[in-house]
Amino acid sequence: MYKLLVVSIDELWLKGKNRPAYFRAIKKHVVDVLTHYQDELIPIKNEEQRLICTSEKGFTEEAILALQKVPGLHSIQPSRAVELDLEKIIDEVDLELSSMSEVPKTFKVITKRTNKRFPHNSMEISRYIGHLILKKLSKYKLVVDVHKPQLVVSLKVSDQHIYIATKTYPGIGGQPFNTSGHLITLLSGGFDSPVASFLMNKRGCRQTYLFFYAYPFVGQNVLDKILKLVGILGQYQNGSKLYVLPFGEFQKELTDHIKPDYRTLCFRKYMLEAAALLKSRLKADAIITGDVLSQVSSQTIGNLAIVDQLTPAMVLRPLIGFNKSEIIEISRKINTHDISTIPHDDACAMFAPKHPVLRPDPEYFLSFAKENQAKYEGLLNQVLDQAGIYQISIDGKINQLK
Repeated sequence: MYKLLVVSIDELWLKGKNRPAYFRAIKKHVVDVLTHYQDELIPIKNEEQRLICTSEKGFTEEAILALQKVPGLHSIQPSRAVELDLEKIIDEVDLELSSMSEVPKTFKVITKRTNKRFPHNSMEISRYIGHLILKKLSKYKLVVDVHKPQLVVSLKVSDQHIYIATKTYPGIGGQPFNTSGHLITLLSGGFDSPVASFLMNKRGCRQTYLFFYAYPFVGQNVLDKILKLVGILGQYQNGSKLYVLPFGEFQKELTDHIKPDYRTLCFRKYMLEAAALLKSRLKADAIITGDVLSQVSSQTIGNLAIVDQLTPAMVLRPLIGFNKSEIIEISRKINTHDISTIPHDDACAMFAPKHPVLRPDPEYFLSFAKENQAKYEGLLNQVLDQAGIYQISIDGKINQLK
């Protein structure tokens, strides 16, 4: 177990005068994650463009994997530290190699030098340490391969230490949590909405999840599926909530009063309106959906345009130009894929017409919305009042609040 982590920050060069606020936000998230998983006070200090974390117990694999889900981190490296003396590096590399279950055959050295007063530049340091490894650690029979090495010896030369690492855990990059606004995220049980949520997590957005539960027309299985999804997505945040709206009777009411071919479009319109009402209650900033242009009938450009015209909030669609195969590939990487494949009841499909409208008549749809505005806004507020509320912790555990 390593007692030191070197955590590199992403997009720092974009920050300018906002760097201190950026660091504070990401440092708080890192502290909260490590404190939760390590059950100890973790000292963290800023060194140039990195956070240096130390643990008396040693960092667990679980804690390091949790850090990979912290937005704004470029990478996490379990490291060893030595004084500013190149000769002391080789002993630490020896310790690293001796602890490996299988010694690699090829290697290269990469150096980053933020301490410009150090007498050797990065290239000179890499060449020299590579030479020492070949000469003094010949027992391992390593061969240099600068293109596809099995082992990368990473050196970071700071003002006070040289940090040595042989393993790098990539972060998800982007912006720190809660620095880019508060969003209401519409979740379904498919592939798209969890991936859309993940992409906006990377951009530093705090998210409140919203699920339209069409009970009694669907069973408990779809809610169980949503809870599993938010258990994964919540790990990219530092505390979040899920609102479960009892939407079945509202959908039935709409079905009885709208032209059949407009049902799906109408469901979408009032889901977004409910999300906008929740946004107002929580003082959030915008709404996220998993819409993909022309993937289904409700996502044609005509249908999206007319629904947006009636939605009193900004709607973000991070997947709008993605292909389905691209979305599925991301879902595999973030571990939502297998959950999304679980079969579930779908009330929208149950009520959907055989031939949904692709090019809606603006006059009919807008007049229907205007004539029923007060009635349906009142019903939606009642639905929101009856919502179930769940708290998602930093490690994805779920607790029902209401």
